[in-house]
Amino acid sequence: MKLNYDSVPTFLLFAAGLFVMFASPPVVNYDGVESAGKNMPFNGEENENYGKAYVLASDDYMDKALALTDAYSNLDKELFSSLVTEEMKPFADQMDDQESYSWKPWAMVPLRMVDDNGAFVVSWSYDTSVQKNGSKSATHYIDILRFNDEDEGKLSGMWSTMRPDVENSEYGIREGGKFLGLNPENEYSGRPFVFSNRGEVETMEKFLEAANNLDVEGFSEYVKYPFSYNGMDLTKEDFIQEFSTRESQSWKPWAMIPIKIKDTDPSSGLIVHSRAQIVRKDGSVTDFEASETYFFDLDGKITGVNQFTRAIPESQE
Repeated sequence: MKLNYDSVPTFLLFAAGLFVMFASPPVVNYDGVESAGKNMPFNGEENENYGKAYVLASDDYMDKALALTDAYSNLDKELFSSLVTEEMKPFADQMDDQESYSWKPWAMVPLRMVDDNGAFVVSWSYDTSVQKNGSKSATHYIDILRFNDEDEGKLSGMWSTMRPDVENSEYGIREGGKFLGLNPENEYSGRPFVFSNRGEVETMEKFLEAANNLDVEGFSEYVKYPFSYNGMDLTKEDFIQEFSTRESQSWKPWAMIPIKIKDTDPSSGLIVHSRAQIVRKDGSVTDFEASETYFFDLDGKITGVNQFTRAIPESQE
Protein backbone atom coordinates (compact mmCIF):
# COMPACT_ATOMS: atom_id res chain seq x y z
CA MET A 1 0.00 0.00 0.00
CA LYS A 2 1.38 3.37 -0.98
CA LEU A 3 1.39 6.48 1.17
CA ASN A 4 -1.16 9.17 0.38
CA TYR A 5 0.75 12.37 0.95
CA ASP A 6 -1.93 14.70 -0.34
CA SER A 7 -4.74 15.14 -2.83
CA VAL A 8 -4.40 17.33 -5.90
CA PRO A 9 -7.70 17.01 -7.76
CA THR A 10 -7.18 20.06 -10.00
CA PHE A 11 -3.86 18.79 -11.25
CA LEU A 12 -5.20 15.27 -11.68
CA LEU A 13 -8.13 16.46 -13.77
CA PHE A 14 -5.75 18.35 -16.03
CA ALA A 15 -3.40 15.39 -16.26
CA ALA A 16 -6.24 12.97 -17.01
CA GLY A 17 -7.46 15.25 -19.76
CA LEU A 18 -3.95 15.44 -21.17
CA PHE A 19 -3.70 11.66 -21.24
CA VAL A 20 -7.03 11.33 -23.06
CA MET A 21 -5.83 13.92 -25.54
CA PHE A 22 -2.74 11.90 -26.42
CA ALA A 23 -4.44 8.50 -26.23
CA SER A 24 -7.29 9.41 -28.57
CA PRO A 25 -7.03 9.87 -32.32
CA PRO A 26 -6.11 13.49 -33.08
CA VAL A 27 -9.03 15.66 -34.05
CA VAL A 28 -7.37 19.04 -33.51
CA ASN A 29 -4.26 20.53 -35.10
CA TYR A 30 -1.77 21.22 -32.29
CA ASP A 31 0.76 23.02 -34.46
CA GLY A 32 2.09 26.01 -32.57
CA VAL A 33 0.88 24.90 -29.13
CA GLU A 34 3.92 25.30 -26.87
CA SER A 35 2.21 24.98 -23.48
CA ALA A 36 -1.19 24.26 -21.99
CA GLY A 37 -3.04 24.17 -18.71
CA LYS A 38 -2.75 26.47 -15.71
CA ASN A 39 -1.27 26.07 -12.25
CA MET A 40 -3.79 27.20 -9.62
CA PRO A 41 -2.30 26.55 -6.15
CA PHE A 42 -4.52 26.59 -3.10
CA ASN A 43 -2.94 29.75 -1.70
CA GLY A 44 -4.07 31.69 -4.74
CA GLU A 45 -2.55 34.45 -6.80
CA GLU A 46 0.00 35.38 -4.15
CA ASN A 47 1.87 32.20 -5.10
CA GLU A 48 4.62 33.05 -7.58
CA ASN A 49 3.71 30.01 -9.67
CA TYR A 50 0.07 30.94 -10.03
CA GLY A 51 -1.08 30.93 -13.63
CA LYS A 52 1.95 29.15 -15.07
CA ALA A 53 1.31 26.65 -17.84
CA TYR A 54 2.65 23.13 -18.36
CA VAL A 55 4.70 21.50 -21.08
CA LEU A 56 5.62 17.90 -21.72
CA ALA A 57 8.85 16.96 -19.96
CA SER A 58 11.62 14.66 -21.06
CA ASP A 59 11.09 10.89 -20.98
CA ASP A 60 14.15 10.81 -18.72
CA TYR A 61 11.76 11.55 -15.85
CA MET A 62 9.48 8.71 -16.93
CA ASP A 63 12.52 6.42 -16.85
CA LYS A 64 13.20 7.56 -13.28
CA ALA A 65 9.62 6.74 -12.36
CA LEU A 66 9.83 3.31 -13.97
CA ALA A 67 13.04 2.58 -12.07
CA LEU A 68 11.17 3.36 -8.86
CA THR A 69 8.26 1.07 -9.69
CA ASP A 70 10.65 -1.75 -10.60
CA ALA A 71 12.60 -1.38 -7.36
CA TYR A 72 9.44 -1.33 -5.28
CA SER A 73 7.95 -4.30 -7.13
CA ASN A 74 11.15 -6.24 -6.41
CA LEU A 75 11.02 -5.08 -2.77
CA ASP A 76 14.58 -3.86 -3.24
CA LYS A 77 14.66 -1.44 -0.34
CA GLU A 78 18.31 -0.48 -0.78
CA LEU A 79 17.87 0.41 -4.46
CA PHE A 80 14.60 2.22 -3.89
CA SER A 81 16.08 4.27 -1.04
CA SER A 82 18.91 5.37 -3.32
CA LEU A 83 16.37 6.82 -5.76
CA VAL A 84 14.47 8.99 -3.27
CA THR A 85 15.31 11.95 -1.04
CA GLU A 86 15.80 11.60 2.69
CA GLU A 87 12.25 12.83 3.35
CA MET A 88 10.86 10.01 1.23
CA LYS A 89 12.76 7.21 2.99
CA PRO A 90 9.75 6.26 5.19
CA PHE A 91 8.01 5.22 1.98
CA ALA A 92 10.60 2.46 1.56
CA ASP A 93 9.97 1.22 5.11
CA GLN A 94 6.57 -0.06 4.01
CA MET A 95 8.35 -2.85 2.16
CA ASP A 96 9.13 -4.47 5.51
CA ASP A 97 5.49 -5.57 5.79
CA GLN A 98 5.23 -6.98 2.25
CA GLU A 99 5.68 -10.56 1.11
CA SER A 100 5.23 -9.47 -2.50
CA TYR A 101 4.24 -6.31 -4.36
CA SER A 102 3.41 -5.56 -7.98
CA TRP A 103 3.35 -1.89 -9.03
CA LYS A 104 2.31 -2.04 -12.68
CA PRO A 105 1.96 1.33 -14.46
CA TRP A 106 -0.19 1.24 -17.56
CA ALA A 107 0.37 4.88 -18.56
CA MET A 108 2.80 7.66 -17.67
CA VAL A 109 2.99 11.31 -18.73
CA PRO A 110 5.99 13.49 -17.73
CA LEU A 111 5.07 17.16 -17.23
CA ARG A 112 6.98 20.28 -16.33
CA MET A 113 5.59 23.61 -15.22
CA VAL A 114 7.02 26.51 -17.18
CA ASP A 115 10.17 27.86 -15.44
CA ASP A 116 10.09 24.97 -12.93
CA ASN A 117 13.20 23.37 -11.44
CA GLY A 118 11.93 19.84 -11.82
CA ALA A 119 9.14 17.75 -13.28
CA PHE A 120 6.09 15.65 -12.43
CA VAL A 121 5.27 12.23 -13.75
CA VAL A 122 1.60 11.34 -13.72
CA SER A 123 1.28 7.57 -13.42
CA TRP A 124 -1.77 5.34 -13.76
CA SER A 125 -1.21 1.89 -12.28
CA TYR A 126 -2.75 -1.28 -10.90
CA ASP A 127 -1.06 -2.48 -7.72
CA THR A 128 -1.39 -5.84 -6.00
CA SER A 129 0.23 -6.91 -2.77
CA VAL A 130 0.45 -9.76 -0.29
CA GLN A 131 1.50 -8.78 3.20
CA LYS A 132 3.64 -11.02 5.40
CA ASN A 133 0.58 -11.57 7.59
CA GLY A 134 -1.22 -13.02 4.55
CA SER A 135 -3.57 -10.12 3.80
CA LYS A 136 -4.05 -9.31 0.12
CA SER A 137 -5.04 -6.12 -1.65
CA ALA A 138 -5.43 -4.76 -5.16
CA THR A 139 -5.75 -1.06 -5.94
CA HIS A 140 -6.07 1.30 -8.88
CA TYR A 141 -3.78 4.30 -8.37
CA ILE A 142 -3.18 7.67 -9.96
CA ASP A 143 0.15 8.92 -8.64
CA ILE A 144 1.94 12.20 -9.18
CA LEU A 145 5.67 11.69 -8.70
CA ARG A 146 7.75 14.82 -8.15
CA PHE A 147 11.39 15.01 -9.19
CA ASN A 148 13.42 18.10 -8.26
CA ASP A 149 16.51 18.73 -10.37
CA GLU A 150 18.31 20.18 -7.36
CA ASP A 151 17.90 16.82 -5.56
CA GLU A 152 19.87 15.01 -8.23
CA GLY A 153 16.63 14.03 -9.88
CA LYS A 154 15.53 11.88 -6.94
CA LEU A 155 11.90 11.39 -6.00
CA SER A 156 11.10 14.24 -3.61
CA GLY A 157 7.32 14.03 -3.32
CA MET A 158 4.34 11.87 -4.10
CA TRP A 159 0.60 12.45 -4.18
CA SER A 160 -1.82 9.60 -4.71
CA THR A 161 -5.47 8.92 -5.25
CA MET A 162 -6.70 5.38 -5.06
CA ARG A 163 -9.69 3.16 -5.78
CA PRO A 164 -9.54 -0.31 -4.20
CA ASP A 165 -10.38 -3.30 -6.37
CA VAL A 166 -12.99 -4.68 -3.99
CA GLU A 167 -13.19 -8.16 -5.50
CA ASN A 168 -9.45 -8.74 -5.08
CA SER A 169 -8.85 -6.98 -1.74
CA GLU A 170 -9.10 -8.25 1.81
CA TYR A 171 -8.45 -4.90 3.49
CA GLY A 172 -8.33 -1.18 2.75
CA ILE A 173 -11.94 -1.12 1.58
CA ARG A 174 -13.79 2.15 2.13
CA GLU A 175 -17.14 0.56 2.92
CA GLY A 176 -18.42 -2.81 4.03
CA GLY A 177 -20.83 -4.79 6.10
CA LYS A 178 -24.57 -4.39 5.82
CA PHE A 179 -27.23 -2.56 7.80
CA LEU A 180 -30.53 -4.42 7.99
CA GLY A 181 -32.45 -2.83 10.84
CA LEU A 182 -35.05 -4.40 13.06
CA ASN A 183 -37.53 -3.57 10.33
CA PRO A 184 -36.03 -4.83 7.04
CA GLU A 185 -38.47 -2.58 5.17
CA ASN A 186 -36.78 0.61 6.41
CA GLU A 187 -35.25 2.90 3.76
CA TYR A 188 -31.65 2.20 4.83
CA SER A 189 -31.88 -1.59 4.87
CA GLY A 190 -29.15 -3.22 2.78
CA ARG A 191 -26.76 -0.26 2.81
CA PRO A 192 -23.11 -0.78 3.81
CA PHE A 193 -21.31 0.91 6.68
CA VAL A 194 -18.51 3.45 6.37
CA PHE A 195 -16.17 4.96 8.94
CA SER A 196 -17.29 8.23 10.47
CA ASN A 197 -14.87 11.08 11.23
CA ARG A 198 -16.63 13.69 13.35
CA GLY A 199 -14.47 13.47 16.47
CA GLU A 200 -16.40 10.61 18.07
CA VAL A 201 -13.29 8.93 19.49
CA GLU A 202 -11.93 12.17 20.93
CA THR A 203 -15.33 12.99 22.44
CA MET A 204 -15.57 9.54 24.02
CA GLU A 205 -12.09 9.86 25.53
CA LYS A 206 -13.09 13.16 27.17
CA PHE A 207 -16.44 11.73 28.23
CA LEU A 208 -14.84 8.72 29.92
CA GLU A 209 -12.14 10.83 31.56
CA ALA A 210 -14.81 12.93 33.24
CA ALA A 211 -16.89 9.85 34.12
CA ASN A 212 -13.86 8.14 35.72
CA ASN A 213 -13.47 11.28 37.84
CA LEU A 214 -17.16 10.94 38.79
CA ASP A 215 -17.61 14.39 37.28
CA VAL A 216 -21.23 14.53 36.11
CA GLU A 217 -20.94 18.20 35.20
CA GLY A 218 -17.85 17.42 33.14
CA PHE A 219 -19.28 14.58 31.06
CA SER A 220 -22.63 16.35 30.66
CA GLU A 221 -20.81 18.71 28.30
CA TYR A 222 -20.73 15.85 25.78
CA VAL A 223 -24.24 14.47 26.42
CA LYS A 224 -27.72 15.39 25.28
CA TYR A 225 -30.45 14.73 27.86
CA PRO A 226 -32.57 12.72 28.23
CA PHE A 227 -29.84 10.12 27.75
CA SER A 228 -31.03 6.72 26.50
CA TYR A 229 -29.48 3.81 28.40
CA ASN A 230 -30.65 0.50 26.91
CA GLY A 231 -33.88 2.20 25.93
CA MET A 232 -34.44 3.87 29.34
CA ASP A 233 -34.33 7.68 29.48
CA LEU A 234 -32.00 9.11 32.13
CA THR A 235 -31.71 12.71 33.28
CA LYS A 236 -28.71 14.55 34.63
CA GLU A 237 -30.19 14.14 38.12
CA ASP A 238 -30.27 10.36 37.61
CA PHE A 239 -26.52 10.37 36.95
CA ILE A 240 -25.86 12.59 39.99
CA GLN A 241 -27.77 10.16 42.18
CA GLU A 242 -26.03 7.09 40.73
CA PHE A 243 -22.54 8.56 40.97
CA SER A 244 -23.14 9.58 44.57
CA THR A 245 -23.05 5.87 45.47
CA ARG A 246 -19.64 5.30 43.85
CA GLU A 247 -16.28 5.65 45.53
CA SER A 248 -14.34 5.32 42.28
CA GLN A 249 -14.66 4.17 38.71
CA SER A 250 -12.18 2.92 36.11
CA TRP A 251 -13.60 2.53 32.60
CA LYS A 252 -10.84 1.66 30.13
CA PRO A 253 -11.68 1.17 26.44
CA TRP A 254 -9.50 -1.14 24.36
CA ALA A 255 -11.22 -0.58 21.01
CA MET A 256 -13.32 2.23 19.55
CA ILE A 257 -14.83 2.09 16.04
CA PRO A 258 -16.79 5.11 14.68
CA ILE A 259 -19.27 4.12 11.96
CA LYS A 260 -22.32 5.34 10.07
CA ILE A 261 -24.64 3.99 7.42
CA LYS A 262 -23.52 5.05 3.94
CA ASP A 263 -25.29 8.00 2.32
CA THR A 264 -27.19 9.10 5.42
CA ASP A 265 -27.01 12.28 7.50
CA PRO A 266 -23.91 12.84 9.71
CA SER A 267 -25.37 11.19 12.83
CA SER A 268 -23.17 8.24 13.74
CA GLY A 269 -22.37 5.46 16.15
CA LEU A 270 -19.28 4.49 18.13
CA ILE A 271 -18.68 0.85 19.00
CA VAL A 272 -16.66 0.66 22.23
CA HIS A 273 -15.17 -2.43 23.89
CA SER A 274 -13.84 -1.88 27.39
CA ARG A 275 -13.05 -3.23 30.83
CA ALA A 276 -14.43 -1.49 33.88
CA GLN A 277 -14.33 -1.52 37.63
CA ILE A 278 -16.81 0.23 39.89
CA VAL A 279 -16.06 0.58 43.62
CA ARG A 280 -19.07 1.66 45.66
CA LYS A 281 -19.10 3.46 48.99
CA ASP A 282 -20.56 0.37 50.68
CA GLY A 283 -17.30 -1.48 49.82
CA SER A 284 -18.66 -3.62 46.97
CA VAL A 285 -16.52 -3.96 43.84
CA THR A 286 -17.79 -4.85 40.37
CA ASP A 287 -15.42 -5.85 37.56
CA PHE A 288 -16.78 -6.50 34.08
CA GLU A 289 -16.25 -6.25 30.34
CA ALA A 290 -18.58 -4.04 28.32
CA SER A 291 -19.58 -4.02 24.68
CA GLU A 292 -21.35 -0.76 23.85
CA THR A 293 -22.68 1.23 20.95
CA TYR A 294 -22.93 4.96 21.61
CA PHE A 295 -25.07 7.17 19.41
CA PHE A 296 -24.11 10.69 18.28
CA ASP A 297 -26.59 13.27 16.97
CA LEU A 298 -26.08 15.91 14.28
CA ASP A 299 -24.42 18.21 16.82
CA GLY A 300 -21.92 15.55 17.87
CA LYS A 301 -23.56 15.02 21.26
CA ILE A 302 -23.93 11.55 22.78
CA THR A 303 -27.63 10.75 22.93
CA GLY A 304 -27.54 7.24 24.29
CA VAL A 305 -25.91 3.82 24.54
CA ASN A 306 -26.83 0.17 24.11
CA GLN A 307 -24.72 -1.82 26.56
CA PHE A 308 -23.98 -5.49 27.10
CA THR A 309 -21.73 -6.65 29.94
CA ARG A 310 -20.20 -9.86 31.21
CA ALA A 311 -17.88 -10.96 33.99
CA ILE A 312 -14.20 -10.81 33.14
CA PRO A 313 -13.03 -14.28 32.03
CA GLU A 314 -10.54 -16.04 34.31
CA SER A 315 -7.86 -16.07 31.59
CA GLN A 316 -6.33 -12.60 31.29
CA GLU A 317 -4.46 -13.29 28.04
